[in-house]
Amino acid sequence: MPTYDTVIKNGRVLDPANKTDAVCDIGINHGKIDAVGEGLETSAGGRAINAVGRWVMPGHIDTHAHVSSAGDERNVDRALGLAMLAESGTTTCLDLLGTPESLSDGIRRLGSGINVAGVMALIPHLTIPQDDPPIAMMRDVVSDALSRGAVGVKMIGGYHPFTPESTAGVVEAANEQTAWVAFHLATKDSSSTLEGLREVPDLLGEGRLHVAHVNSYCRGMILSAEQECREAFDILDEVRGQVVTESYLAQMNGTNGLCDEDGNVVANVPQNCLTARGYPTTEAGMRQALLDGYGYAQTVRDGRVILVTGQEAVDIWEAANTAASLSFPVNPASSAFTLATEQYEPEDNGAPDDAEFRIDAVSTDGGAIPRNVAIERTMALVNFGALTALNAVRKLSYNPAIMMGLINKGHFTEGADADITVVDPDSGLATMSLVAGEVIMEDGKSVANGGAWIVTAHGEKAAQESGLKYEVVDLEASQLYRGWS
Repeated sequence: MPTYDTVIKNGRVLDPANKTDAVCDIGINHGKIDAVGEGLETSAGGRAINAVGRWVMPGHIDTHAHVSSAGDERNVDRALGLAMLAESGTTTCLDLLGTPESLSDGIRRLGSGINVAGVMALIPHLTIPQDDPPIAMMRDVVSDALSRGAVGVKMIGGYHPFTPESTAGVVEAANEQTAWVAFHLATKDSSSTLEGLREVPDLLGEGRLHVAHVNSYCRGMILSAEQECREAFDILDEVRGQVVTESYLAQMNGTNGLCDEDGNVVANVPQNCLTARGYPTTEAGMRQALLDGYGYAQTVRDGRVILVTGQEAVDIWEAANTAASLSFPVNPASSAFTLATEQYEPEDNGAPDDAEFRIDAVSTDGGAIPRNVAIERTMALVNFGALTALNAVRKLSYNPAIMMGLINKGHFTEGADADITVVDPDSGLATMSLVAGEVIMEDGKSVANGGAWIVTAHGEKAAQESGLKYEVVDLEASQLYRGWS
């Protein structure tokens, strides 16, 4: 009878890829799934993990996290997010606001055993030479970012918008090189609201794009939140098959409070946050929002990022010369619910657990921003009856793996990576996580270090030179580039 290095015993195993929803065991050998069945036994010296009463799912893949920085407007160490993600049950993440060097340094210093891919943020005069880069420049920028270990690039339109022409050029340059390209929406002709989403079909043409955190454009700034969700679905239907999408379930956003020398809030996102509650978009308005308990500053305590408000938040903001990381409770529950649960009409005889979702995945947009609630709030949707258990796992693990082309993750097929999240269905919280068969989180505490850096083939040399463990992903296998020619 075969034996296994590790056996997770008697949990409710949930694997939408293989249509598994049963109480059984998972056998792991050499960091890979070796068997799913009943009565599996450990080898001599092996580990048996009792999962009675727990749900056992492929590890949560977070397609929008923040665990590194590009060095601008940051008053906390974003690498702290690696442990914060591990403690929430995440096993793999896509970092969407840094540089390859910041990311690899963070994994080395504060890694928590999770797998991390990262893009390079496009910030004029910091990570790129100029505002509104021409496409020829962007071809070089993308190639350079890939060679340094990024899997692609991200435009941050809510903070550093480009013209529509330059924005379209970034997409084209990335697509030409099969590089990941993500977009926090807004160009110089729009805002980081539904208005920005309305531009996407024209900007995209025949191209491919990751539309980041769709909930950020459905906050009721132009129409009601529900009407904005409906229009968002209609817009995304126009480019169906060309975009990948995610949304998050936390009420808090993440932004910054930077003001210019004239006392005006610089970026569109914090401007929208203040406008939503009637505060002026000025230094005085920001200060009052913090004092009133509407705005929160991010700070570090006991090695984790937390949110504080009132005078303490003002002090942090002022100490950073207003360039502090802040949060506001601007995400309506109604749009969070709709974006997480809405499905396309099933095909004839389609099973309820085979849903195709309007928004591909549930992300956190967290990491170092303290809102890593993807698992627990998706579990709440299951308990509410809005999602089946298998469809919850589809949104948390299976769909994200497909999105990113992580063909050995997101499922329990024999030979797949033994990346696993164990969840308490009563609390909705992850209680244990494994990566490559090794426990990285236990009882809600990060217990590992290091981690694997996910790069493309262009970045393999950089990954080798970093000394980190690494994995090479082929983005031609991703949902983003499926059928691309």
